[in-house]
Order: sequence, then structure tokens, then C-alpha cells
Amino acid sequence: MNPKRLYFDINVASLQEGFNHWPHSPHYKALNLIRANTNVLDVGCAKGYMAEELNKLGCQVTGIEKDHQAALLARKHCQQVIEQDIENLESLPLEQGYFDYIICLDVLEHLSRPDVLLTVLRKYLSSEGELIVSIPNIARFEHRLALLFGNFNYSEYGAISKGHLRFFTRKTSSELLEGSGFIIKKIEPTGLGSIIRIFTNLTAFQFILVAKKQ
Repeated sequence: MNPKRLYFDINVASLQEGFNHWPHSPHYKALNLIRANTNVLDVGCAKGYMAEELNKLGCQVTGIEKDHQAALLARKHCQQVIEQDIENLESLPLEQGYFDYIICLDVLEHLSRPDVLLTVLRKYLSSEGELIVSIPNIARFEHRLALLFGNFNYSEYGAISKGHLRFFTRKTSSELLEGSGFIIKKIEPTGLGSIIRIFTNLTAFQFILVAKKQ
């Protein structure tokens, strides 16, 4: 089995076509961390795939999306969509401390300064709220092997996608959140089978991090 192909099938195609209902996908895992009837800020909401599922739980979803066409579609599922580039975000036209959850799914690796975004978002999370982030794992075994043989080839999908500006391991993703004013509550790997529980850093496709404000 081609691990890169598997990564594409599980983690990337779903982001383009819709919500991924596979139980080990970042979408599915993140959804199951969110309580019903809560206020959610979906950062990089795309066409509103996650918001559509959250609506079924009675959640009130606000989205942020810079692509105009995607934002138009997301409005079908979000109470509000803010069209804004999150790379240079300084503030939002929203009430501070309002959201029970802020989700950033497959977003932070696309930014040159994800720490700046997280610091801004922190202001809009309630005192008991949770930040939920999914980040690809650059320390997965095939990436380590490639580096061992002097290769670092960008692809159209996966942890070393051409669209990624930053790369993270379990450790550095935790440091990113902690350095931005959050306390890590839980880290959940995504992947196949129980082996990811034993060799997490080597086998996880991505990490789901759950954090609260310091």
C-alpha cells in the first residue's frame, strides 16, 4: 500500500469534496470533541462542510474564509461568514470571550506566522472554551526516511504539500499553542489501527490538539 496515496484518500480528498465521516479522520475526531448547542468559530471554514455537521448538533457556527466563492457556499451553513485573510489578522468584528470552541482544521500549516493568528483568536474564546487544531505530522516515518536519503520532495497532498509554509511534529505543535497562550488538554493522533498508540510520532498522519486559555 502506498502511504502517500493512503494519506490523500483519508485526509485530503475529504477537505475538497466534503466532510470526512471516516472514524479516524481529523474531521470526524474533531466533530466528536464538540458539545451540542454551543457557539463555534470555524477558522478557514472553506465551503462550510464542518459547519453543516455542527448544525446537526444545534451549534451556532461563525466561519472565517478568505475565498469569496467558498464563503458564499459556507453561508448556507454558518450564521455568519467573515471574509478575511487570516494570515494578517489583527482583530475580528466579534464579541470577545464568546465562543465555546474555536476550530482550526488543517489551517495553521498554511500560515507563515500561525502564532500571530492563535494569539488573536485567544481573545474570542470563552474562559472555559476549547481550541481544537489539526496539524499534519512531519515526523511520520516516510518523511524521516526521505530525509535520511537526502530527499524532501513537495507533493500535491500530505504533510509536505506545496501549500504548506510550516511543518510540525507533536512536540513543536504543542510548543506553538503553548507559546500563543494556551494550555494543552489533549493530543489525539489520527491514523490506522492501534499501532498509532504505540508509535505515535512515527505513525500518526496528523495530530488533533485540544487546548484552553492560560
